[in-house]
Amino acid sequence: MLICSITTLILLFLAGLGWSKDILLFAIQRNKNANEVQYHLRADAHCHLAADTPVRTIWKLLADHPEKTEPLTDIEQMAYGAVKQQVAENWVSFDLGFLDHFRALEERSVHATARYDAETATCLPIVHTTIDGQAAALERMYVHAEEGMIKPKVLYIDLYGISVDTPHRPVHERITP
Repeated sequence: MLICSITTLILLFLAGLGWSKDILLFAIQRNKNANEVQYHLRADAHCHLAADTPVRTIWKLLADHPEKTEPLTDIEQMAYGAVKQQVAENWVSFDLGFLDHFRALEERSVHATARYDAETATCLPIVHTTIDGQAAALERMYVHAEEGMIKPKVLYIDLYGISVDTPHRPVHERITP
């Protein structure tokens, strides 16, 4: 019995060392339906980035069920994926695939990490980018598009966040192609 207990403790300890979870960074909402593209950060129990490419993107299929998700297809990854991920000092910088097509966004990267919150014993996301010319904590994006013959035509993208310099002050920017 003692050997079984010790083995269980060792397995739990080793599993804890490699344990990681996904932390929701932000979502892209669209006018097409209630489904969202969600960006998640893979972090370990100490809120350190847990991979060389720690940002992953999934569909949250809210039109079907609040808990239903599925991975993006390869084509959807090109449109919505977190590209050019670079990790340094527990921060990851990345670009959003579809934003490369918008001159106003082509040099705008997203920077993300997580910090440990002792009160809740959880990892809290930190997501920064530039919104309306100022440093901001990105909360969400909204893409308004019209269906096209081959691909949708994006009419505008709205960015929503909170100012980093003046906390609690909302910032918004509308970008048109």
